[in-house]
Amino acid sequence: MKHIYVHIPFCDGICFYCGFYRQTAGRQVREAWLERICETPVQKTNTLYFGGGTPSCLDTDQLDRLCAHFADCLLPGYEWTIEANPENLTAEKIAVMGRYGINRVSLGVQTFSDPLLKKIGRRHTADDARRAIRLLRQSGIENISIDLIYGLPGQMQTDVEQDLNEFLQLQLPHLSIYALQIEPNSVFGKQGIPPLAEETDADWYEMIVRTLKAVGYEHYEISSFCRPGMYSRHNLGYWNDDDFIGIGPGAAGREGHQRYLIERDLQRFIQVGETRCPEPTDAPFEAIMMGLRTMFGVDIEKWNQTYQNDLEKTYQAVLQKYMPDFLTIENGHLIATEAGMEQLNSILVDFLGTD
Repeated sequence: MKHIYVHIPFCDGICFYCGFYRQTAGRQVREAWLERICETPVQKTNTLYFGGGTPSCLDTDQLDRLCAHFADCLLPGYEWTIEANPENLTAEKIAVMGRYGINRVSLGVQTFSDPLLKKIGRRHTADDARRAIRLLRQSGIENISIDLIYGLPGQMQTDVEQDLNEFLQLQLPHLSIYALQIEPNSVFGKQGIPPLAEETDADWYEMIVRTLKAVGYEHYEISSFCRPGMYSRHNLGYWNDDDFIGIGPGAAGREGHQRYLIERDLQRFIQVGETRCPEPTDAPFEAIMMGLRTMFGVDIEKWNQTYQNDLEKTYQAVLQKYMPDFLTIENGHLIATEAGMEQLNSILVDFLGTD
């Protein structure tokens, strides 16, 4: 499988929790960025992902030109995802998406509580989110995922339960739900906002998993749930240890199992194009870490061939410690159980210590 990720580094405003590479910029800067992006040669791909930042904050004509540049790179049976925010996802932009064949939208909802949305610096309301979902469906785009965050300042378990109930009422095929991470360079990080207590995090996570699995959603990745078969194929590429191409300042990519970052310098990108910066990583460990996040696990034979090693021998002590309650081997795949998912960080520390 081949994968392309395009990073759109613009936002209309900065959310208080965000630590991604993004900036507010006027139309002139966005135009210069777009001109440089449209000079980038593209390869044929199975999945294409527009992320950010906020791709939907581009003007309609800019989104049209961006889509036109990439539309011919898609192979039959493709998945083309765009991230969007409710406040700037218009019927006109959705029409552009449909015209070029975008067939999956990831909507940044975060919560359906208006007071909490305001508290975290979001610029939409719960009604804006509902309107965006309605517009997408009216246009024929049914493969919709939403993002939710739990552990927000002042959030109670009843708020999380209400968010889940709203998601279920909307009957959407996919949900990504994350515990709030306090990034050092975010507004919350600078304010010293504490993260959710570890015990509370575990309790809420168990409740989330239990609620969604009870009504038929597959818990196919540690933070991802879907109706049967409605996986994010692009993200599965990351988790399955595939290579992928990153385009645009702030994007990451991987070629020949060597990760790289596109320099996070918008002005330099506009002036001279992309600069790839190799990112040292422990590729064998990273493959285990990413694979154990999913219900599919790590393909042991693929790992052995890729890294010229024997996973079961190398990590024999770790496997003996955690099997069968937290780890299991099924059909040649090393898989984390539900209990293992909850303890995954601790398990990975042991893998890293053995590597």
